[in-house]
Amino acid sequence: MTVANFIIAGTEKAGTTSVFSYLFQHPQVAASRRKETDFFRSGDGTASDYAAHFPDAGDRPVVMEASPGYLGEAERVVPRMRAMLPEVKLLFILRDPVDRFLSSYHFHRAKLNLPQDLTLRRYIEACLEYAEADASERAAVVRASGIDDWFLKVLPFGCYAAHLCRYLEAFPRERILVTFYDDLRADARAFMAEVSAFLGIDDGFWDSAEFKAVNATFAGRSRALHRLAVRANEALEPWLRPRPKLKSAVVGAYKWINRAREGYDGMSQEDRALLESFYAPHNRALEQLLSRPLPDGWTGGADGARRAGEHTRWEVMTP
Repeated sequence: MTVANFIIAGTEKAGTTSVFSYLFQHPQVAASRRKETDFFRSGDGTASDYAAHFPDAGDRPVVMEASPGYLGEAERVVPRMRAMLPEVKLLFILRDPVDRFLSSYHFHRAKLNLPQDLTLRRYIEACLEYAEADASERAAVVRASGIDDWFLKVLPFGCYAAHLCRYLEAFPRERILVTFYDDLRADARAFMAEVSAFLGIDDGFWDSAEFKAVNATFAGRSRALHRLAVRANEALEPWLRPRPKLKSAVVGAYKWINRAREGYDGMSQEDRALLESFYAPHNRALEQLLSRPLPDGWTGGADGARRAGEHTRWEVMTP
């Protein structure tokens, strides 16, 4: 059986799809049929079930998948992953959690996973209520908000230190690479060279590679057509993923037909303040955990450029 020996395990809306797509083209890397197997989130499958995600691995030295939800659900994922893949290598790409939260909100509204009349402020308030509620109270928050609990977890999923600690305790430090979305955006070639060194594959491949962001957020003019397109994309992913030029052409044609807009607006100072207040202590814990400064502008970083007060009951884990 062939199973993954490398996993892009987080976080969502931090370039994981782009990095997966870049690595997919590398001749020394084999990939899962679907980018996100989410195998270790369910936890009820066997090694044979997991191997079924990698039918085309061949003898390539790196076999990968990318399930960015693994980071936020570390408590349930880590024991299962450790039991089946004790020697796996893990990549985490971290993004300023405030910006990541905003991106996630717009992305899931565009994919029709969130109510179209749900404002950002109401979403923040619902997520804060969920994060600060006791476990016994969260079902009531879900019912009252009308939002699936997966999307209410977006806020605490950005408390990176609490989740990374579990991986660092279970796997050798040299098998974990923690990077930043800021570095991917600034210099994709250098970023992929670092990942290649971590994986032990030829970084010269990137000298002639073209780097183009994948999975950009855009909204459709017709909701019905957009809902159909989202379902078609999910169904066709195993077939389209090995054909990036064809997929790009198909997506481009669809955007020409139904795109209303690409990208999204920012947030108000009041909304940003709420999120910065929540994340500041967690970002300071992350800085301590990694023993290095966070990128410029992150809330609670060493420079204090956007330091906010502490407003959270979510557990802050430190090394």
